Amino acid sequence: MKLSRRVTDLPPYLFAQIDRARDEARERGLEVVSMGIADPDLKPPEWLYDILAEEIRRPSFHRYPDYRGLPELHSAIATWMGERFGVSDLDPKRELITLVGGKEGVAHFAWAVCDPGDVALVPEPAYPVYDTNCRYAGAEVHFMPLTRENGFLPDLGAIPEGVARRAALMYLNYPNNPTGATAPHEFYQEVVDFATKYDIAVAADNPYSEVYYAPEVKPISILEIPGAKDIAVEFNSFSKFFNMTGWRIGWAAGNARLIEALLTVKSNVDSGAFNAIQGALARALGHPEREEWLDANRVRHRARRDMVAEALDEMGIWHPNPRATYYFWCRLPDGFSDSVKFASELLAETGFVVGPGAAYGPHGEGYFRLSITTPEEEIEKGMAKLKEFVGRRRR
Repeated sequence: MKLSRRVTDLPPYLFAQIDRARDEARERGLEVVSMGIADPDLKPPEWLYDILAEEIRRPSFHRYPDYRGLPELHSAIATWMGERFGVSDLDPKRELITLVGGKEGVAHFAWAVCDPGDVALVPEPAYPVYDTNCRYAGAEVHFMPLTRENGFLPDLGAIPEGVARRAALMYLNYPNNPTGATAPHEFYQEVVDFATKYDIAVAADNPYSEVYYAPEVKPISILEIPGAKDIAVEFNSFSKFFNMTGWRIGWAAGNARLIEALLTVKSNVDSGAFNAIQGALARALGHPEREEWLDANRVRHRARRDMVAEALDEMGIWHPNPRATYYFWCRLPDGFSDSVKFASELLAETGFVVGPGAAYGPHGEGYFRLSITTPEEEIEKGMAKLKEFVGRRRR
């Protein structure tokens, strides 16, 4: 039977490919260590389980949720964003919406904004969902290269005037996947000025806002910038916030008209997030132990970051030292130029899983990505496998 070209023309999804390759290696009897996907291995707060157990007993929460989301969660998010970012003017009734995980939100946003023939400005290398869903919406994708030379920030001045005038949407993601880069206040001001000039909707994907390693490098929100709410929606997720990727819940906040457009798409696609989870997270955001737990979580990940950085330095593999996110964006070792071949041979010979840079876009070629969402003993094994593989190839 016929399948749509929307499906048949689409390349396989990176993370599904990584999962399959990992499983095949296990079937061959290899001891597999995966640092290829960012799926936190650490648990959510213990007190959050207790809160959820209470919320799940509320009879009304077993019926369909409101399409927009639970009002008490939106109020809690608005309060938190005021405390964390100084964004104190969010209207929780008009400028917030609950998502069934951040992924579906950033995907559906392209459908809400783009028509066939519009241009979408997409960073590259990047989370593949941005590019894919712009194409689903019929948009023409114009890539904004992220390179070592530009600090992994897009050069807005390099966007041709004709492209900027046709653009309907710009995606941004800081702290960045896959590079680990962060964006300063000045960059976001430039984005707001550019998007305002050309009437472009900005999707600022910020799921790693709480995954940082020192107070002086706290990631910021685009909504801190004056005028940002005229053109931007920020996406965030509890997945990385509380180590709960499987719970599938996030939010979008910003321009009321864009939020309403996103709601229109979502209400025709999904029926909202489970109310008990929304209710539990509304309470979690105001929990007296929230910051203590977040700080402890950062300390644990910072130790892992330092462990990986030391091992890579010993191998002579270039990498930025991430100030946020779980990611190391590493240059391929000497003697390698094809990231897919490197990752495939590394997995086949050692059982160590990494993300090939080319999977994130053409400017990702020459790199591979590591994620530190893996127990420390597994990280040690993975680094040993990488060292042995690289050393053998260099001989």
